[in-house]
Amino acid sequence: MKLFIANVPHKLSETELKELLNQFGQVDSVTLKTDEEGKRKGWGFVEMPVSEQAKTAIAALNGKEVFGRKIALSESEERGKSDSGNIQRQRREYRRNDQAYGGDIDGNKW
Repeated sequence: MKLFIANVPHKLSETELKELLNQFGQVDSVTLKTDEEGKRKGWGFVEMPVSEQAKTAIAALNGKEVFGRKIALSESEERGKSDSGNIQRQRREYRRNDQAYGGDIDGNKW
């Protein structure tokens, strides 16, 4: 199961985080995101193969204070998916201010 972790203290290394999570079961990987300069962003992902162990870790660690920050741990959702699995984005409608419209739309000048 893939977990999302946020509000991770910058002092906490990936190795230390993995040790913390190992208390609840097997941890395949811990990835904390960084910017282009290598500075940590304070969030990342954890892979735990056994979902029961992952749920136990979530229950125990979500909201727990680590190095003065309350970490947030939850089940990760795939980016771009909604409940129905189908995203419908509103289309933007653009109108040109040209001769075809006489320079105004609905009586309003642009």
